[in-house]
Amino acid sequence: MRSARGALCTAAIVAVIVGLGTAACTGDDPSGDRAAPSSSSAAAPSLTFDEAYRKLPMDGTEDVPITWDLAGVPDTDEVLAARRGLAFMYWERQATDWTQVIPIGRFVFTEAYYEKFLAPFAMSSVVEDPLIGPIWVKVMGVEPAGADQATVTFCTDLGYWHHVEEKNFTVRQDRANLESYVLKNVESGDGEHHWLTDRLIDNDGSRMAKYGPECTKWSQHRP
Repeated sequence: MRSARGALCTAAIVAVIVGLGTAACTGDDPSGDRAAPSSSSAAAPSLTFDEAYRKLPMDGTEDVPITWDLAGVPDTDEVLAARRGLAFMYWERQATDWTQVIPIGRFVFTEAYYEKFLAPFAMSSVVEDPLIGPIWVKVMGVEPAGADQATVTFCTDLGYWHHVEEKNFTVRQDRANLESYVLKNVESGDGEHHWLTDRLIDNDGSRMAKYGPECTKWSQHRP
């Protein structure tokens, strides 16, 4: 099963989104090739976690609505945290102004991830060719790794997800995508512990044998 997102990522991506666009298109989460910015690059948070979560469009946006399939998997703190990570990533990819989006990421991702992959783009306000279209997301499995880490894997139907400038878009055949979110339960600046995304694995080949056939069969939705 080849990632539908992988096909999208071969298309031209405007320079302003290369940093995050590349992160979204790799088979694993972004490598350490780029130097992490200093902590001073990110503004101090001015929201509480609850306030930030109320700003996060968990069901997507008008341009990228998300339909969740949570059947058979309890919506635990870990699953909810992973869902926030996924909702944030698709919210960012459809936005043309990141100045109101990126800062919410510090409440969804660990500090290390935020500083390296999100903070450098917090002031970007012109994205010329965002990604739009409805997506469907099914929770495939949760794999605990001790008391403070877990991996949540989703099947995402990207059949209708495309660049705005794709004028002759047709539904994609290779539309099923496995994406995994590695979570950590960490103490944050408010003194409380929160489950946050620390790593993303797009087109997760390591779980293809386990979840791939089911994901492909499931990813046949229509708007």
